[in-house]
Amino acid sequence: MSLIESIREKASTLKKRVVLPEAEKDIRVLKAAATLAGMGLAKPILLGEKSKIELLAKEGDLDLPESVDIFPYSGSEFDDEKFTYFQKKLAHKNPSAEQLTEISQNSLFTAGWMLDTGRADAAVAGSVASTGEVIISSLRTVGVAEGSELVSSAFLMEMPGGDVFTYADCAVVPYPDSNQLASIAIDAGDTHRLLTGEDPAIAFLSFSTKGSAKHEKVELVQEAFQLAKRKKPDWNMDGELQFDTAFVPEVAARKAPSSEVGGNANVFIFPNLDAGNIAYKITERLAGATATGPILQGLSKPYMDLSRGCSVDDIVNTACVASLISQKSL
Repeated sequence: MSLIESIREKASTLKKRVVLPEAEKDIRVLKAAATLAGMGLAKPILLGEKSKIELLAKEGDLDLPESVDIFPYSGSEFDDEKFTYFQKKLAHKNPSAEQLTEISQNSLFTAGWMLDTGRADAAVAGSVASTGEVIISSLRTVGVAEGSELVSSAFLMEMPGGDVFTYADCAVVPYPDSNQLASIAIDAGDTHRLLTGEDPAIAFLSFSTKGSAKHEKVELVQEAFQLAKRKKPDWNMDGELQFDTAFVPEVAARKAPSSEVGGNANVFIFPNLDAGNIAYKITERLAGATATGPILQGLSKPYMDLSRGCSVDDIVNTACVASLISQKSL
């Protein structure tokens, strides 16, 4: 059984409420909702005007199952409640009444409100909206999880032979400082354990192994490792390591014989977004790996992002990942 098959199977036992805020604009979202409901993977909630959603489904020759809920993000009995909610949430920004009305009747913000008030268990967006829009909506509603420093991302990379590795950060934080990198590593370790069932073995990657090079960027990675290790002293992690040292046992035996994770790392922490994004795409294209992500991590509740080039299966899989992550939020 592949990783994503395992994730789908686990999601089917949870039947989580997954809100999809781009239902009026994208037939892929409606097809994903039909799949989620039809296969019993989740309970999808479509945000939007019922007539617009039904018209889009008709144009796409799609019959939406009756079990798919439709919830209006504006012009409903909840408008006043949402207005008051955002008035309190955003009080520090001192928004005008006009701005609050616009926010409270926005589908992305409504999805976050539903998450934060317990009306949904997870949210999935980004087939139409940008990553920035998704992250802003999540931060201004559910916010950052206790113990996390920031929102970042991880990719699960399933190799043709079945091994699964977690890469972070590959999509959100361009140039993390040492505190941010430590937080990314801890969140990625949690993500790996939750979705694969494996204990994380975390490698903080660099162009240097254990002081083989001297540079301020090497020092940043070294400091990030030390910070993470102090927060999670029982976790298996090491840094700074070059990739071959982290991945190949024979190289680790020569370059870092005392390393906890040398040669057997399964979570790779990249020093910046350039390295992480390039690495996951190289692994995907040259090694034939299946990439699942970006998985947003560090939020108090799962509000997942999609690529605007996503497939229906991508949306379904992301919803299933979000369902599993929602268990951690309980």
